[in-house]
Amino acid sequence: MNAIKPSAVALGIRLSRWLDRALGLLAAVLLFGMMVLTFFDVIGRDAFSRPIPGAFEATEIMMGILIFAGLPLISARDGHVSVNLLDPLLGARARNLQYRVVSVVGAVIMVVLAYVLWDKANQLVAYGDATAYLHIPLAPVARLMSVFSAFTVVVFIANAVIGPRQAGRAPG
Repeated sequence: MNAIKPSAVALGIRLSRWLDRALGLLAAVLLFGMMVLTFFDVIGRDAFSRPIPGAFEATEIMMGILIFAGLPLISARDGHVSVNLLDPLLGARARNLQYRVVSVVGAVIMVVLAYVLWDKANQLVAYGDATAYLHIPLAPVARLMSVFSAFTVVVFIANAVIGPRQAGRAPG
């Protein structure tokens, strides 16, 4: 059986940390942008009867990207909502197996989502779809969501392979 070389593991860890920081920064910038845009839109609407044109469309796009950029981050930290009804009945090995199976199922779901989003992006390109007011093309947004979904697949597969104990998490 081939062992993974320490240099490959170190590279993987550095890449994971870089990606974690990059996605975290992107999520923070998007959230801050949505907050500032909403703040000034509300002030403009209420104080001057002049909302920011296209603010709703921009917020929708930022929200979609924010959600999909956050998926790999949340998945890597096991931050998804979970219900542990069976955990008291299961032993450590069964919880470990459950964790790995759930990670594989999550990976399969995200593969399907990534594929569907990429296919949708192709349709959006063919139709030339864009937002109604700002005319922002929607295909790049769908492609970005697909790429973030693919990142999440990698995270789920890593979770399944590494398992809860080795990643610093105790099952259950």
